[in-house]
Amino acid sequence: MSATVDVDNPTPSQRAAAIEQLRDKLSDEVNSYCSDLDIWRFSVARQLDTEKAAVMINAWYEWRKQANVDDLAVAQPDNENPVPCAVRGYGAVADANVTAGIGVDDAQLRLTRTLGGGCWHKRDRDGRPVYIERAGRHIIKDIPKTSSTSGLIEFHVLLQEFLTRTLLPECSQLAEETVWQQVVVIDLAGVSLVALSHIPALNMLREMLARDQMMYPERMYRTYVVNAPPVFITAWKMIRSWLDPRVISKIQILGKDHAELLDQIPAHNLPSFLGGSCKCSHMPGGCVPSVPLGNYPDLPRSAYAHLRHQVQISYTEPRHSF
Repeated sequence: MSATVDVDNPTPSQRAAAIEQLRDKLSDEVNSYCSDLDIWRFSVARQLDTEKAAVMINAWYEWRKQANVDDLAVAQPDNENPVPCAVRGYGAVADANVTAGIGVDDAQLRLTRTLGGGCWHKRDRDGRPVYIERAGRHIIKDIPKTSSTSGLIEFHVLLQEFLTRTLLPECSQLAEETVWQQVVVIDLAGVSLVALSHIPALNMLREMLARDQMMYPERMYRTYVVNAPPVFITAWKMIRSWLDPRVISKIQILGKDHAELLDQIPAHNLPSFLGGSCKCSHMPGGCVPSVPLGNYPDLPRSAYAHLRHQVQISYTEPRHSF
């Protein structure tokens, strides 16, 4: 495949040729498991180098089989599995927060109490799902005490599988075209120098990013890091050394002036604390519930002993923006 191919804007024939060349390197078993989109994602992740992409996709396939990833209990419209994090503005599952109900284990609840708050919050201007993380509110020193690295990775895998199996298909249906990437907003408001230099937590982050890049390549369209304080520059120099150059090219570091977000996400889909107009006042915790921030109560398991995680819900207008 020619190095002159623009992987972000390939012609249909270029994309088809890249997919065919990589499929020629794979076994029948792997080929039957992979969609053309899977093949394309791994091709792009290795800049259309078929040898490197084949190694990567074979490792991905073996990992999924050995870890039984396809058997994970992922929340979908046809089941009552709990959502892995807060959700706002989708039809596949009702708006929800993570609570101590049936199917939510204690390990996930412990993470929820230390993580600053994460939420898939509606869609960007092109129909991609938007994930917002209040990373500045993480109780960094407690994360290694609360979870092992493997536990954090397992939680992250569940998030990615929910994105892949539930949100992206819905977004594709609404957009009437394949939507296969998400937009991520990382809000660092409230972060401290101590948090940014906590070695045990940074080591866990490094392992999680390594797994993410190898097993879920090209699932991120753009990441915006907002409210980044000056001290973040030092941490960023280290973190970017863990990332693939293509991943780095998709990350934008913004300060307190993050009006640029409105170019990507319409105001009615962007929380007011990020410059939008959405408040999700119908939900406890608003747009992005956070136990550490104190906008969402950490109630005991007994309060949710018989909670059903999903309800039947329909909208007269699928493109709702409540």
